[in-house]
This record gives sequence, C-alpha cells and structure tokens, in this order.
Amino acid sequence: MKKQSISQSRRFKYGSVAVLFTVAVVAAVIVLNVLVTALTQKFSLYVDMTGEDLYSISDACDSMIDGLIADHAGDTVPLHYEILFCAPFDTLENTQTTKLIYNFARKLEAQYPDLISIDYIDIITHPTLAEQYTTTAAAKVKTTDVIVRSTNTDSFRKYSQEAFFVTAESDGSLFAFNAELKFVSAFLQLAGEYNPVAVFLSGHGEADSTAMQSLFDAAGFDVLNLDLQKGTEELAPGELPEYAKVLIINNPLFDYIGANEDGLVNEISVIDDFLEIKADGSSGNLMVFMNAESAGKLTELESYLVEWGIQFGQATLKDSASASSVDGQTIIATLPTEGLGASLHLSLRSLPSVPLTIAKNACPIYQVFEQRNGRLVSSVLTTTKSAEAYPSDGKGDPVRGQFDLMTVVRETRYIENKECYSHVLACGSADFGNSTYMAQRQYGNSDILYAAMSAFGKDNVPIDIDFKVLDDIGLSISTEQANGWTVAIIAIVPIVMLVIGTYVYIRRKHL
Repeated sequence: MKKQSISQSRRFKYGSVAVLFTVAVVAAVIVLNVLVTALTQKFSLYVDMTGEDLYSISDACDSMIDGLIADHAGDTVPLHYEILFCAPFDTLENTQTTKLIYNFARKLEAQYPDLISIDYIDIITHPTLAEQYTTTAAAKVKTTDVIVRSTNTDSFRKYSQEAFFVTAESDGSLFAFNAELKFVSAFLQLAGEYNPVAVFLSGHGEADSTAMQSLFDAAGFDVLNLDLQKGTEELAPGELPEYAKVLIINNPLFDYIGANEDGLVNEISVIDDFLEIKADGSSGNLMVFMNAESAGKLTELESYLVEWGIQFGQATLKDSASASSVDGQTIIATLPTEGLGASLHLSLRSLPSVPLTIAKNACPIYQVFEQRNGRLVSSVLTTTKSAEAYPSDGKGDPVRGQFDLMTVVRETRYIENKECYSHVLACGSADFGNSTYMAQRQYGNSDILYAAMSAFGKDNVPIDIDFKVLDDIGLSISTEQANGWTVAIIAIVPIVMLVIGTYVYIRRKHL
C-alpha cells in the first residue's frame, strides 16, 4: 500500500513537472513572439521577398540620401525630416497602396533614424491640424495623403497616395511603385539641394509679376527674372538655369526676337528648345499671359504659339451674362467639365462653394486645331455662350459666342515606352495673376495656377532612381531560398524539440 502511494506520488510529481514545463514552453513561445514582433515593428526587421523588392531601399536611393547627409554634415542644426501620415498607423495597412507607402517609410526611418522620423495626424478627429498643410482655398488634406516636412525650416511637401505610383496608360491602374523617387525628391527640395525654377522672362516691357512670383515661391519653386539677351552673372545670354521647369511671359509690350543676322539671341529658339521633350524624358513648360492691347503686335511670339494650336484674338471680350462689372469686362470665368483643361480645376469645382475665377480685360483665345503632331489643345476657362468679342481696331461688329479665356496644350512623346509631356498654358487676361486675385482666397485664380504647376511636374528631380513594377506583389523567392526556409521550418524546429525532449527524459530517468 505504501509502495503504491509512493508510485502515485512520483507520477503526480513528474506529471506536475511536465505540465509546468509545457506551460512554461507555451508562455515562452508567446513572450518570444510578442518580443520579436515588437522588435520587428520598431526596427523594421523584415525580409523583402517581393519580386521587385518593393520594401527595399535601392543603391541609387541610398547614394542620394548618403550624399545629402554628407552635404549637410557641418550644419549647425542637423538635417531632419518628418514623414506625416494623415490617419492613425493602425489604419494604414487596410489597403495595399497605403501599406506599401507606410512600410517603405518605416524602412527609411529604420535605416536613417537620425535623419527621418514617422508620425501621424488624425485629421478626422482633429481636422484643424490639416489647415497648416493647405496652400490654396481648394486644397484639401485627405486621410490618404502623405506630408514630408523639414523640421529645420518647417517647410513641407504634400502628396496624394497616387503620387507614389506610376499609372498604366492603358487602363489607369497602378503600374509601378515610385516611393523612392518621391521621398528623395522631397528631401532634396526641402534641403535646398534641388528646387524647380520658375523663370519670368523680361526685357520686353512685361507687366509686373510680383503676385505670381510669390505664388510660385510658396509652391516650392525658385523664382528668377531673366532677360535672355543679357543673361546673369551665372548664365550666359540665351542660357536657362539647369533646373528651369517653367517659363512665364506676362503681357510683353514688345516682340520676342526670332532668327536674325544681328548677333542677338534667338529667343524663340531658346523657348522652343526648352519645350522640346529630350531623350531622357525631361522637358519644359510655358505660361503666356496677354491681353487685347498686345495681341496681334507680337509677330514672332504669336506665330510660334500658333504652332502649338493657340492664337490670341485681336478683340476685347465682354460678357454681361457673367461679369462682376458694369461694362462686362471683369468676366467670371466658366469652368468646363470635360477635357484636359477641366482637370486643372477639378478640386476647385468639388468645393461646396466654388470660388469665382476672374479674367479681367480679356481677349479671346482661338484653338487653331484640336490635336496635331502629339499636341492636344483643351479649354481651361471660357466665357458663357452670350459673350461678345469687340475688334481692337474698332472696325466691324462684335462677334457673339463662347470663347476661351485660358487654354492649355499638352505635347506627348514616348521615351522608352513612358509618356513624357511638355505644356503651354495661354491666358487672354494679363490681369489674371495680379495681386487682387492672387492674394485673396475668395478667388480661384491662384488655385488654377497652382494646379497648372502640379500638372507641369514641379516635383520631378533629375536623379537615377527607377520605379518598381507592380506586376506581382506576392512573394517571389528562388528555389535555393525556398529550400532554406523549408529546412528551417521542417528540420530545425523538430531538432530543437528533440533536444528539449531528450533533456527532460534523461532528467526524469535519473530522479
């Protein structure tokens, strides 16, 4: 009886030890899993097995960021960027697109912790937090937007999630992931390493452009006034700055110079070369503002614009059906809803109360053609159908109809199967960009120009960082890698368990 009691006691003892050991192992596995997960999230300890290394930082990206750090190594205040998401972190993995951007940003933070940090603002719970990241009346911050902010200067760039992807031409679907280029572009611009340049051409009696220059400056452009005949200390006559992105011609009184035998700079040729889409896909853009007083007097410039499908009419527009002045010349522009030009005020039209866009003392713009040689012409702003065009010379009766107040032309070329663009924007009102309409948010003029800047690609930078095709975002590993993971899962875990089991068996046998 006593022997049986001892035997039961020993079984109870060993059974209890086994149970405790099992509980301890399970608890250890849970703790280890939590610990590894926490460390993985904190230090981004992921293995990128996607076919295109979507979550990995390329050598080209590394090189650019390392160079940026080196350039600012001696700064009194260390260079630092904050990547802000506009929704809580736990919502960012709900969709594949936001998950890609978020995880890549975390990878950047993990690799460059002294340079980059990540945070979020909850604009649903606290909508006022988004106000500081808007630049125009129509600008809205969405929960899917990403903001890159320099903590040194408190300047920022705001991007929609679509900006981190390349869209397929065929069906508009997301074709490739382009986060490396977008983030590095923002870092360089905010550090002053690269800013696109808006060149306001002068030397022809151009109108004051102070208000428009301020708008370009606020949008992240460097602004330069340039007489092509004189140049600057850094630029020879006829030369444009390296990062020039857009030329602005604001109501010149005198014509631009074309081919000549006087040794003068062929300004028309400079503009044409700038707009040409180069072999590397780079190109320039042009904005021209003119009114009836100048139309018909600038032979060289206007002849060149006709090649782009734009002709300024020698007439003054009046639109009593849509005007804020007694004489009908301060026209409230009509916003078309279709075509390329309509995209420049899509966000403006989506507002509950659409700001008025004003074209004062305007002349009509005629479309010479709709599409030719890769150039597509589209209305941006128009009059109503009851507008009248009064000939500038006072001869003849006014012509009634709907006229363009602003027109955009986009030229498309394919470089290595990629769409590349250059643009010409023409406005028949030299007053469109004056301080009255630029500075006051109740007008939509600044929104239109800001949208044009964005369409002109102000954020492109000349760096060799390739996008990553999204043909397959699933796991893509080699046979060797697959075999390695198979061994780890099938062999190593059982071996560990075998060693633990052997140890327990030996311990129990000698008790």
